[in-house]
Order: sequence, then C-alpha cells, then structure tokens
Amino acid sequence: MSEPGEAVARAALGRVLGADVVRRATLSALEGGMKRRSYLVSAGGHQWALRLPAPGADALLDLPTEAAVTRAAAAAGLAPEVVAVDAAAGILLTEYRAAARAWSAADAREPRNIERAAALLRELHALEVRAPAFAAEKIARGYVSELSAGVYVGRTRFDAHEQAWVDELLESARHYDATYPPTALCHNDLVAANVLDDGRLVLVDFEYAVRGAPVLDLASLAAMNDYGAHERRDLLAAYRGADGSVGIAEPELERIVRLVRLIAFFWARLGELRSGGALAYSELAAKIAASLR
Repeated sequence: MSEPGEAVARAALGRVLGADVVRRATLSALEGGMKRRSYLVSAGGHQWALRLPAPGADALLDLPTEAAVTRAAAAAGLAPEVVAVDAAAGILLTEYRAAARAWSAADAREPRNIERAAALLRELHALEVRAPAFAAEKIARGYVSELSAGVYVGRTRFDAHEQAWVDELLESARHYDATYPPTALCHNDLVAANVLDDGRLVLVDFEYAVRGAPVLDLASLAAMNDYGAHERRDLLAAYRGADGSVGIAEPELERIVRLVRLIAFFWARLGELRSGGALAYSELAAKIAASLR
C-alpha cells in the first residue's frame, strides 16, 4: 500500500506529466531538507526529482522565479535541468542525476572540495540572472517581528542570549546592506545537501537565491558546514584565484559568517513556531545556538 506522502506526490506528478506517467511510475522518497518533500520518480527509462511544497515554507523566491534562476544555472552547467513547474500547486520537477551524491558537511570541508566549491561559486556569481536583491535588515526584522508577535514555542519573550543575538543580528544586517551592493547571483543556502557531486558539482534548491555580494555565498558555505579558520582562509584563497582579484578580508568573512548563522538561527526558531515545535527545527536551532555562544 502506498504511503500517504506518495499519494500526494502521485497527484502532483499527474499535474505536470499526466495520468499515464503516474500509472507507470515508481516513487521513492529522497532524503534532505528540513521536511521530506522530494521524490525520485522513475518511469519509462526516465528519472526525475519531484519537489512538493512544504507547509509553512518562507522561500525568498516565488516558484516561477526560482525555476527561471534554476534554468539559467542549468544552462551554465551549474544545476539540474528544470523539466516542469506548476506554480499554482508549488510543484517543481527537475532531472535526476543518478550518478550524483549529495555532499555531507565533512565533504564540504575537504581541501580539494573547498577549491571545487570556490570555482563553482565563481561561475555562479558571473551569471546575469534576475533575482531580488538581498535585503539583510528587512529579512532579519521580518523574522524577529514574527517571532516576537507569536507564542514563541512555549515562551512569550526571547531569553537573554537571544535578545543579545537580536541586537547583533540587526546591527550586522545594517552593516551588510550598507557595505555590499547586490552584484552577483548568490545561492544563499549552501548547506552541504544542496551540492550534488558526480565529478562535476551542481547546486539544487534555489528558493533562497538572491542578488547579493559574493561574500554572502562564501559565508553561507562556511557557516552551514562548520568551517574553521583554516578552511575559511583556504576558501578565500581559492575564490580569489591566481589573480587575487577578489578582495575579501578574513575578518570581514568571519563577520558575515556570523550574520548568516544569526539569520539561520532565527529562521529555525521561526520554523519551530510555524510548525508547532517540529523537532528538526528545534535541533537545528540548538546546533546553531551552540556555534554562536
């Protein structure tokens, strides 16, 4: 008997590929993300990745824009091809790369992979693609405001650590907005699972993509994959390249790494609130909190 989630996935698949494919298709859940909402679809010798909408999601891009950004990245060899999109239902279907595997955080910290990730980001940042500008303070204030207005997972106020982080978040966000013009397409969600490796690296899940500064993606990669000082230096050196044309200082990268972690912490707390205390969000918030102390 099919799982309830598979029934939802089959109904979604019927919207984008038709009833005949649904009858012939086999589906299996794909790991990754805060909620399991992606399926491997196999039918007629073809394989696709089907992503369903997640309740309470707060992506920065609407689905048509995300699909357009993904198509542009795919045209440059930096993302899987978009096969179909249904904006009304929130469904995205992309090619499935059977030979590729998602990175772990440990993979992302390997010296050779740091060099490869830096090269991938240089290519991504060179693309001319329309996306909204990253507005750090607006995003930060939105997260804090919603958390403050709601019942905060069993509490009604921030604790002392969190209030200090609110103040730091808003100050750092203002610094980012004042210092960094939106010059590059940034993925802006570089958890290891969003990097697929089959000998060439590609990125998936562009729902948080923005026009930002390159340092935003470098900080995202470092912050979300537990880079230490040595890995951050290697990343900067690899991204600068032989010509040394990208001038990002180590202390500034560290500052934006902390900004990314602060945003991620309050994002996770907001996920807790919206989901009624889902364990995955609680665990992520606790992990990030430990890195902030």
